[in-house]
Amino acid sequence: MRRERDAANRRYAGFTAGVLFSVLAVTLTVWLLRPADLDAATLCPTNRPLAGHTVVIVDRTDRWTQAMGAALTQLVENAQRDTDKYEKFSIVSLDANQSVHPLFSICNPGEPTFWSDLYRGRRYTTRDFEERFVGAAERIVEQVREPSEARTSPIVEYVHRWLGSDDFNASIRHRRLILVSDTRQNSSLYSIYSDAEDQLSDVVARQFGPAAEGVAFDVYFVAHGRDHNVSEDEVRSAWDHAFGRIGADYSWRQIS
Repeated sequence: MRRERDAANRRYAGFTAGVLFSVLAVTLTVWLLRPADLDAATLCPTNRPLAGHTVVIVDRTDRWTQAMGAALTQLVENAQRDTDKYEKFSIVSLDANQSVHPLFSICNPGEPTFWSDLYRGRRYTTRDFEERFVGAAERIVEQVREPSEARTSPIVEYVHRWLGSDDFNASIRHRRLILVSDTRQNSSLYSIYSDAEDQLSDVVARQFGPAAEGVAFDVYFVAHGRDHNVSEDEVRSAWDHAFGRIGADYSWRQIS
């Protein structure tokens, strides 16, 4: 009789331990897979570091064609699609105002999943991803794709303002800067029309400096048909030397 009671107690203890282990495992799984707490304004995580930041600089200091606008739309859509969950995606316009205030700067909250829906509700996870992240960027692109002009093109100075900024500094693991421009630097700091192209290397080295370390630069050269007596080959050669001087990781593509 006692042996049966002891056996029953052992079975009960084993069952209880199994239940407790299962509850603990489920609780741990839910905790580990919980989505990040998101800032209401930026949708960026507040309880974990920013995973990365992609900044798209659209140089609107020289007028381009309407066809170029369509290419820009596709380019930005592709760049945004490449932005991973909890990475920031920003769009800024270099125009006559030269404002560095981003037109769009939102983190990718991730597409809705079972876990995000469980914590925040399907209605809100869908809204955040489709409307505030994807849809809002599309509306901004409709604005910046319109042709514009300015008297100067302070490209180097504008990039300099972003390098090392609070949400684009070396503490961010993945930083990517996409420059959509004819890259013809023209300001009081330095002008590529001055017949001293090699000087661009010195200017970039001073302006970008250590802040550019670890940044992936993607240059999309805008061929707008007006070379202003400086060809694409000359411009690219100058930038090749400049990026080489600082050891930057960069790519160069032409869009038209």
